[in-house]
Amino acid sequence: MEIENILYEIREIPVPDISRWILDRLPGEASPQWWRAVFESLETSVSPARGADPRQVRRDFEIGVEVVSLAVSTGSVGPAVGAYWMLRLAAIALRFNPPLGGLPALLSPDGAASWALSRMPLSRDQVIEESESRKAAYLAAGDDFYAPVGQDFSVNHEARTGFPELQDVELVLSALPWISSAVKSADVKQSIDAWMNIRDLL
Repeated sequence: MEIENILYEIREIPVPDISRWILDRLPGEASPQWWRAVFESLETSVSPARGADPRQVRRDFEIGVEVVSLAVSTGSVGPAVGAYWMLRLAAIALRFNPPLGGLPALLSPDGAASWALSRMPLSRDQVIEESESRKAAYLAAGDDFYAPVGQDFSVNHEARTGFPELQDVELVLSALPWISSAVKSADVKQSIDAWMNIRDLL
């Protein structure tokens, strides 16, 4: 089913029913790429540059929150990927002048940041530990650690344990600055600052 056709039909469905509608019509085991295409289409539809009817834009933001949340809750995309896209949507919402009222709480800077940080795959202490392990692995690596140019090779997954989680942390930290300056809660600000303070270690 084409992405645009799906979104066209979703726009006619009450928000509480969207998740069930999507689950009933998923194209088999929808890949992360399929979900990303849906996210990208929604991102385009809510861009302020389009000058669309605010009611339609607000509706598409609501759909975006529902779809990203669904993709994460079903395991279709990783929590960090979902957090990244929620932060992207929240960052776009901040670009509306005057502000677009009536948006889901998850798209406020505080809501999006809290939701994203709660989906970090590692604690800050674990990040520091894994980062040191990754650097040590790179420094100790022999020629067989790197992909040979122009030849087939197999990935040594044992040597890279923990690295995907670090990449997830890096993904979320790359998006937090888009909304951090607009966060109002002192507690959320403190949490963001604590995470950003270790960003240079990655």
